[in-house]
Amino acid sequence: MSDRAWDRKTQQLVKHLHKEAGLETGLARGPYGVAGKVCGRYECRYCGQDLVARNLSPTSPRRAHFSHQSGEDCPTSRGRRSRTDLEDQLVVELRDALVRAWPGVPVDVVLVRGPEAGDEGAPAAAGQPAAIVVRGADQTVVVKHVPTLPGVARIRARQRAVRAQFGSGAAHVWFLAKDPMQFARCRTLQVKPRGRDKAVHTTIAPPAEQLAVISASGGVYWLDGQQVHVPYGVHDFVHTPEKGEDWDFRDWRRDRPKDWRISHPLPAPDATRWGLAPLSLHQLTRTKATLSLREAHEVMQALEDVQRARWRRRRTDARELHASRQAPPTPPPPAPASAPSPPRPAVPQAPSDTPATAQREKPSPPPPPAWIGAPGADTQPTAPQTASTPPSADRDGQPGGLSIPPLPQHPPLSPPPPLPAALPDRAEPGKRRGLRTVLRQLLRGKQE
Repeated sequence: MSDRAWDRKTQQLVKHLHKEAGLETGLARGPYGVAGKVCGRYECRYCGQDLVARNLSPTSPRRAHFSHQSGEDCPTSRGRRSRTDLEDQLVVELRDALVRAWPGVPVDVVLVRGPEAGDEGAPAAAGQPAAIVVRGADQTVVVKHVPTLPGVARIRARQRAVRAQFGSGAAHVWFLAKDPMQFARCRTLQVKPRGRDKAVHTTIAPPAEQLAVISASGGVYWLDGQQVHVPYGVHDFVHTPEKGEDWDFRDWRRDRPKDWRISHPLPAPDATRWGLAPLSLHQLTRTKATLSLREAHEVMQALEDVQRARWRRRRTDARELHASRQAPPTPPPPAPASAPSPPRPAVPQAPSDTPATAQREKPSPPPPPAWIGAPGADTQPTAPQTASTPPSADRDGQPGGLSIPPLPQHPPLSPPPPLPAALPDRAEPGKRRGLRTVLRQLLRGKQE
């Protein structure tokens, strides 16, 4: 028994056969094959063999079902049947979304007919994922929604079959489910397209299967719920220093030599990695009857415009760094000069009448007291000869020229009283020596 069949007449997928389906009983042979080949109407979705519809009569007591014409069970493994069911479910869900976005536009689910590499003797559509065909006024778009891509040989064979069945101008597009392992393998890309807000784009390393789709001018996108990721090429490189440039920045610009350039609308085959521009499914289906990538291409063009300005800015910084290193060192600034001290005021000099009196005479010392000399001496000491004394004074003390008046006479000073003979060095034992005791002893010695 088989639960899932492909109706070759209506080009529809029959998930479960029931009595009210309005289908023909049995093989229902007809020219349903390629090039008018006569075959059965129903085809096994897993192995491609003809199926027989049984128990479709309303009066039949048994449940309606499909069975292989050979009477044997389907030879396809359980794992491959589960994978095919998942692929068909993804295609049907995307088909329903496109029907809602494009009301009135024919959106069909078909099986692309064509020989498959490595499938000699097997029917043409055996195990192939179903495709969505959108027949627009300008172009036919064939969309396949699969969890993962098949091998490179199968991809190329199916692309040839699409062009053979729908024309050379048909666009072949693969929608992939978001793979967390592939999306987390590469670092993100900080971008700021001109006229748009700063954004973070995921980058991936494309495997050989995704490169095969691009090399055959096909499109590969990722569908994550209502968000579509459109790829562009990211070419990582390191700027080559030119004459008059230094790129070994020591500050926050140390990563300036590492840069990238973009290739679009399809990534170039030699791209280091792919950047993914996010786009909503509504933006993708805004244009009727075609998958419009206009907004995604505008983002890519804005990134290309920004990259030229980014390169010019970085090379300008490299030239400025080189010029700053070649310039002579700047001399240190001079130390601030200290404030000059104010001039000292000049001391006024007394005017002099004659040159002889220009020098002031030093005052003569006072005479010594009389009691210092010999007792009873009343002789007056002679005044010392000063610079004003004329050298022509005679031996008798009479001046030869000018007369010098004698010094005034003062009464002799009385000698001081004699000191006491001796003072006790210390007080008697048992008594304190105080000021009164000292004064009393001094008076007593004076009286004696």
